[in-house]
Amino acid sequence: MPASNVTESATWPSAQPTKIVFFGLGAVGSALLICLSELAERDDVPVRFVVYVLNPDAARDALFHAERVFDRIEFIGVPDFAPVFALEPGYETALTGAVMMVNAALPEFNGPMIELALRIGAHAVDLASDMYDATTDRTLTFSQYGFDQALRERGIAALINMGISPGVTNFLIGRRMHDLLAGDRKELEIESIDLYLLEDIDSDSVIFSWSPIVALEELAQHPRILNKGRMQILEPFSAGRDYAFPHEPRPIRQYPLYQEELLSLHRAFPDVESIGVYTGGSEVELVKALFQLNLLSKRTLPHQPELTVEAMVRAILPGMNKPRRIEEYLRNGTIRRAHFSAAAEIRVSEVVRNDRQTAIETVGLSYLRYHDLLNTPYAGATYISYPTAVGAAILAWHALEYAREAPGALVGVVAGEDLARLLPRMRADAVRRDLVAWDIDLFESVRDASVA
Repeated sequence: MPASNVTESATWPSAQPTKIVFFGLGAVGSALLICLSELAERDDVPVRFVVYVLNPDAARDALFHAERVFDRIEFIGVPDFAPVFALEPGYETALTGAVMMVNAALPEFNGPMIELALRIGAHAVDLASDMYDATTDRTLTFSQYGFDQALRERGIAALINMGISPGVTNFLIGRRMHDLLAGDRKELEIESIDLYLLEDIDSDSVIFSWSPIVALEELAQHPRILNKGRMQILEPFSAGRDYAFPHEPRPIRQYPLYQEELLSLHRAFPDVESIGVYTGGSEVELVKALFQLNLLSKRTLPHQPELTVEAMVRAILPGMNKPRRIEEYLRNGTIRRAHFSAAAEIRVSEVVRNDRQTAIETVGLSYLRYHDLLNTPYAGATYISYPTAVGAAILAWHALEYAREAPGALVGVVAGEDLARLLPRMRADAVRRDLVAWDIDLFESVRDASVA
């Protein structure tokens, strides 16, 4: 494919519909596609989607309330994504003119997708990184950064770890941090950043908002925090603390969590010596109970040395519910209430009236209108997949609209906190308004750290 044509595709030509390519289309991917479609309609941008999936029928079923967008989607079934990433003969036509590619499958496809993006000149978007691979564990750096220079030279961007958290959370933190650090107050010091996450569902059945296997792997990992400049490894479910989230009647127990936000914020703000990510809620308490009962143990079963306790528990856990079942749970009242929230506390100290004063600046979000998804194209999404998808779609849409307005201004590997710095203020404000328009409420406050 000629380089000139490829470069034109990355600048969003107005003569042709904007082409967006998806790899995978599960719970998050389907809602993300719907939100991008709505944003495009709102902004009067013609858009078409190419969706590569292993099972096209399952992909169509994931969009069972959004059939009206089918005329804008080309579903392409493949036995695996490798031939597409390798741009083998037969795949060029569907990819020609693509301006954005989205990895809605697994983090292991981030690298191959970026390599393909470099070949065809499209921007790339992913939703998560592989936190536990050997390279990331050793370097504390996401593997996507290995492509940073090549992306810059190509004039395209890889938007990484988009979603609600990380993604929107880091965008909100980054915006506040950049404002604080842009001032000329030399005595100002950012002492710490602590991010608190709430995933809480009240239901008559055990309902996982994510894959139960993923939840087990993530929550049972040894968490890490950055404490006074040193990365500390903790025991699972240790160092708990309480946090009072908006709209909750009482504080929620929170536990350290090793997640993308930690490494991303540490990279963006290396002078902040203490950073922690904490999580809590009903799903966390369920996994904590399994852990404390030794049901996540690697010990083998008596008389069955080939089977571990953990493997047995994994085998009998309920699977991820299908969208139609989730919608049924909402309609029949099985799910009574669900709340996702994220609150970041930035501890700031500076000299005021000849004395050093410390304040806590809080930025956050709350998604509490889960039942309002009924009778919308998003019915069937979980209370986590919906805000994750909407957050990713809104960030990606505004980033790529900005890339169209200012070619070359958005290049390299870009995380949420980077986007907060790179986007013009008016577009960053538009991100906030769109989040609220799609039912993600935002909040912020400042208080004296000495007041309980």
